[in-house]
Amino acid sequence: MTHQDRPLHQDRPPTRHRKRGLRAEAAAERERAIEALVKNAKATGQPTDHLYWTLQYDFELAPMTTNLQQLKEVGVSMPREEGLCDRDVQQNLWEVIETLADLGVYLLHTDHLSDRELYRMLEQEVLRDKVRDLPPSQGVIEFVDLGIRAEGVTQAVVQRDRFLPKPEQPHVFPTG
Repeated sequence: MTHQDRPLHQDRPPTRHRKRGLRAEAAAERERAIEALVKNAKATGQPTDHLYWTLQYDFELAPMTTNLQQLKEVGVSMPREEGLCDRDVQQNLWEVIETLADLGVYLLHTDHLSDRELYRMLEQEVLRDKVRDLPPSQGVIEFVDLGIRAEGVTQAVVQRDRFLPKPEQPHVFPTG
């Protein structure tokens, strides 16, 4: 079946309320590490701006992981798509999309991929990319643009993007 032959999904995918408090221990560890950086800065006469040290930790000091590992830590696995029927691919895909949003990771520009193609791309490539291990919080949001990974094919084969989860509140950095 070619991209032109595939029907555009018109049905709204299953949605659920966002899960809160995922990776709470990781969030507490992140805050302890940032507070230690601020305390050390104060002791050594460096600037003690909390936002500065938050960014320092988030961009340079936080341990590395993958989004696939983060999903596993909250109980979501991604079986290989080859062994799944189309319905299971769609159900697992939306569980992954919703859980990524719970973790503060949002997908962009996916309409050029069928459910199976998107699932495969996430499982085999995107979610295996190294990222900083940052727990979900208002100040930590990651966007994954899948349009930039498209190789020549950008015609919509599904209408998924309008249903993708979006951040609930404007991005606001803590002050003080």
